[in-house]
Parts: sequence; structure tokens; C-alpha cells
Amino acid sequence: MDKSTLSNEAVQVVVRCRPMSQKEDQAECLAIIKTYPSRGVIEVQNPKARSENERTKLFTFDAVYDWHSTQQSLYDETVRPLVSSVLEGYNGCVFAYGQTGTGKTYTMEGTKEVEDGQGVIPRAFEQIWAHINRTTGVEFLVTVRYLEIYMEEIRDLLKTKHSKPLELREDNGQGVYVTHLHSQTCKSEADMFKAMRIGNLNRTTGATNMNEHSSRSHAIFQIVIEMAEEHSKSVKVGKLNLIDLAGSERQAKTGATGDRLREATKINKALSSLGNVIYALAENSAHIPYRDSKLTRLLQDSLGGNSKTIMIANIGPANTNYEETIVTLRYAYRAKSIKNQPIKNEDIKNTKLLELQEEIERLKRLIEEKNRGIELTGQIEYEVSSEDDDDDNEKEEKVKKLELSKVEVSELAKQLKTLENQMVHGGNLVDSVKENEMKLEQQRLEIAARKKREIEIQQKIEEEEENCHELKQVFASLQQEVDFKRDKLKRLYARLQSVKQEIKDCHEEYVRSRKEIEESNDNASMQLRKRFLIIDNFVPTEERTRLLNLAYFDDDKDNWILNKEQYKLARPIAHNYRRPISDYAVQRSHNSSKYRGENILDLNLDMPLRTTQDYTYPAVCPQIKAFVSNIITQESQNNHIKLPAHSVAVKSATSKLEKEGKYKQAIRNIVEVHNQKSRQNSARPVF
Repeated sequence: MDKSTLSNEAVQVVVRCRPMSQKEDQAECLAIIKTYPSRGVIEVQNPKARSENERTKLFTFDAVYDWHSTQQSLYDETVRPLVSSVLEGYNGCVFAYGQTGTGKTYTMEGTKEVEDGQGVIPRAFEQIWAHINRTTGVEFLVTVRYLEIYMEEIRDLLKTKHSKPLELREDNGQGVYVTHLHSQTCKSEADMFKAMRIGNLNRTTGATNMNEHSSRSHAIFQIVIEMAEEHSKSVKVGKLNLIDLAGSERQAKTGATGDRLREATKINKALSSLGNVIYALAENSAHIPYRDSKLTRLLQDSLGGNSKTIMIANIGPANTNYEETIVTLRYAYRAKSIKNQPIKNEDIKNTKLLELQEEIERLKRLIEEKNRGIELTGQIEYEVSSEDDDDDNEKEEKVKKLELSKVEVSELAKQLKTLENQMVHGGNLVDSVKENEMKLEQQRLEIAARKKREIEIQQKIEEEEENCHELKQVFASLQQEVDFKRDKLKRLYARLQSVKQEIKDCHEEYVRSRKEIEESNDNASMQLRKRFLIIDNFVPTEERTRLLNLAYFDDDKDNWILNKEQYKLARPIAHNYRRPISDYAVQRSHNSSKYRGENILDLNLDMPLRTTQDYTYPAVCPQIKAFVSNIITQESQNNHIKLPAHSVAVKSATSKLEKEGKYKQAIRNIVEVHNQKSRQNSARPVF
């Protein structure tokens, strides 16, 4: 292709219409779609037309496929040339657009239940590996990635248990890419199928009124092919993005509630952003709103960037889907005006293939050096062993070194084999089969290019016939000229009315979409007011101010993030302790022992709380005390016995103890009498 063509290439738009479903046949729905594949024209009948001008709408595309078309014809005529350009070093993108149940997943992935049921993705696998197997003298490194955008969050479908968050980043060399996205190296077509099956099992689906297994996320399967000729430092890199978008229907039609409703809201937001990007590119706007959603950021190169892009718009033929069909066709027709600038990715320096080649060469050199050292050590050992006066210890040390060197060589050989297995060497087919495959591939490309040119020529012929019909017309009389111009005026008037009706329909669609957006905004505003009410009445002012100071908006995540609070800790002070502890520990040490910094052996015991009181004797009247003491004195005088001199001290001590005991006994008797009188007084009835 010419450089002028490559520098400014339009997005190729293809429309595919599925057959009537069993559910639509049971509901007795009418078919409103007519396709003209040879002209690339599709005609839509308006079931709610109020006039003849509103009855039919015509759209022209690069190719149109009806319900009789096969998966093979769609791929050969549309996608095969794109994959061939990817194998030459270009970036390519194929994405399916349309409402749920129109066959997007069937077009992209296909089914095994039908004989010719393989979709775009499996056929792309076959074409890529057929090209690798018949290409000689070239080393390939093929890696795949599989991700989905669910609820505006990026998920890795090949590695669901990832610890790091997946975020979008932008680099001048790589463009927009996803951080920490798992890449799987593929050595055959079976490895690609295995990766796709694993990703499909992890993909998010759900049941709606439109489809029992509706895709609730946007799935992107990316293939990166690095190509380098043998003994060459120049690498070509081709990237192929195969995208299956979620359904574009309205929320009311899906019957979604709860989680399904929130999913539909996020899906419509992303697809609306995609529509805004397509509209801005078609109108050559100065600002392209790529950053409105993560989907449009990932499609930044595919829409208006360095890529060859094919958009497959899927529609349904039933009259119940008229509004969704018209919206899809308008989106697709607008995307025809987008111009990309595809450039071949040649002479790429920082690639994984070059790193593998350099590592392989390094390991080969290291193995050669080790082998030389082993051979030299073996020769020396043989020469030394022939001498009788050699020491046995030295022999054993040399043998150990030789064994270690052999182990190192075997480990390096394993590493070398692992790295070499990651690369694929082309040219695995027999020469005769290879030639037939190349001829067949060339013929398929020629047929696809020929059919594309036929459609373009047919469209140009129709335009020229319409423009030059008046110049070729010859009139025999003035009446014929008047009749001809009257018919022309009717046609132009009908076209004018059709354009006015199209403008009116677009305005109604705009008003309807705006109403839905306003309802969503009102709902979001109500939820926001509810949360503000809770914050204003239940969250302290200091806490609210602190959180507001910590919050910031992350453009990459499209969400508010709370920073971790930074505590400014001063240098610890001793506070009359033997080692420094912080102020916080000093404050908490009064209530919790784990914050105390003293040695536990030097601390006093924590005594339990006291639960008893000291006993206090009741007060005794002084007259009673004097009376009791007189009686005790008299008794002691009456019972006085003279003792020997050596026993005087014992007698005095005994009499003193007896005196104290009698005194206490008397006091107890008096207390008991007093308590008994108190109980008798309290037991008397009160009148």
C-alpha cells in the first residue's frame, strides 16, 4: 500500500444482521431490515412511520452481511487483510458493537456447535500460526493478554488473584497501557485457545430480558507479536486488539434491577463516552474526550491513532429493536469518517525478544567458558594423577571443583533451554505445503481486495449516475423536460423531507438520552443529599475537616482517594525514666501496662482492691467503766495470795492478764445487754 494511504486511513465499518430468533418468531415480530451486500447498503423500515418520508432509512457502509452470510466469508473478506498487516508490524483492532443479543460474542468468538461456527478470534489464531509455521529465517515471540472493564474497573482475566491494582498509564513509547497486567507467552495455537478459555471462565456475565448470558463487561484480548530475522538487531512488533463490547441497549428494556442496573449504568456511560469520541473525531473537533472512560482511553490508538481498525456493528431484524438498530447504525455511519494514521512498528529497540536473544547469547558464552574450564581441569587432573608423589587431599578438592562446575553448566543449560522455548522459529511446514498455504493466503487476500473494490466502484457508479443523469437526458419537447424536472423536484423534496426527518429523529434521540441522563443525575443527587445529611448531623466537624483535607480525586481511577494520615512524631523524651519513651506511651501507660517502659522487676506489686473495713468498738459510758474497774479491783484484793519472792513477777503478770480478761468480758456482757434492749424496743408495735 502507498504511504499516502497508510498515513490517512479511514476506519473500516461493517454491518452484520442476525436472523430472527425463536423468541421473536413466537412473538410474531416483523422483519424491518433489508440488506444489499453487493452495494454495501442497508435499508431500515420504520414500524411507527407517520408519513412516507419516515418509512425508510438508507445507510451505506464498507460491507454489509445478512443472516445468510458465513463466519468464513466475514473473516476472509474483512478481517484477514487486517491480521496480515499485523504480521507485517502494524497495530490492528477489531471490535464488535451493538445491543445485547445481536451476535457480538458469536461474531468475535463463535461456537463449536455449528460446523462453520468459529469466530474472528479463533480464525485469527489459525492465521497467525499458519504464517509463523511457513516463515523461515525469522524468530517470533508471541504473548497474549486478556482483560475486562467491569464497573469501570480493570480486571485481569488470565490472573484473577493479583495483589496489585490494575491502573491505566500513558507513555510516549507505549501509549496507553495497563500496569501489572499478566502476559502469557504462547508457543502454539493451543496455548492461545487455552488462554481464551481461562479468560472466558473468569469473565462477568449475567441474565437480562435481552439475553440469558449477557456480557456485563467489555472484554479485550490482545496479541503482541515480536518478529526479528536471525542475526538481526531490528525487531518488528505487531499488536492486535480483539474487543467484545457489552450491550448498548437501554436500561428499561433490559429489566435490570440492583447490581444489574448499576452494571448497565456503567456500561451505558462507557458506550456514551465512546459515542462522544466517535462524534468528536468525525467532526474534527479540537478536543477528543478520551479520558471520559477507561474504555475510550484503551481505544485511543484504535480510534484516530496508530492502528488499522475494523468496527463490526451487529443489529437485529425485528421491529421491536428499531430504536436500538437505528442508534447502532448512526454510530457506525459516523465512525466511517474517522481517519487513523497507521505506522509500521519497525526498528524497535526495547523489546522482550531482543532481551531474550541477548540473554541466550550470554548463557551460550558462559556455558562455553565453563566447558573450557572443565576440559582444562580434567587434563590437569589426569596429568597430576599420573604422578606418584601427588597429595590425595589436593586431588579430592580438584574433583569437587570439577563436579561443581559440571552442576553449574547443567543449570545454565536448563536456563538456556527455557529461554529458547519461549521463542518460536518459523518454517516448520514442508516446502510443498508451505507453498500451497502461501498461494491460498494470497488468493484470499486478492479476493477480499477485489470484493472491497467492487463495492466501492458500485457505490461510486450510483453516485455518478445520480449526478450525471440529467446531463445524459435528451428531451424531444419542452413537456418532457418539464416532467423530468418535476420528477427531479419530487425526488429532491423527498430527500429534503428525509433529511429533516433524520434531523428530527436525532433531536428526539438526543432529548431521550438527555432525559435519561437527567434522571440518573437526579437519582445521584438524591443519594448525595442523603449522604450529606448524614455527614452534617452525625459526623463531628473536626473529623469532617480532617477527611476533606486527606481526600483527593484520582483521574486514573476516576474516584476519590483518602490519603494515609501523616503523624508528626517528636523525638522521644525520657520523662525521668531510665530510657526514652514517647508522649503517647506516657499517656497510655496509666491505663495499660504494655506501654510502660520500666523494668518489671523494679516495679511494685499491684495490690488488689480492699473489700473489708476495720472493726471499731462501740463507745462505753465512763460511769460503767469506773464501776467495772472497782468491781475488778475488789475481786483481785479478795483473791490476793502471797507468793515467794522468786514468783512475784509471774504473779503480778498473771493478775494483770486476769484483770484485762475480766474487763473485756464485762464489756462484752454490757454490749450484749444493750443490743438486746435495742432489739426489744424495735420489735414493739408502733401506734
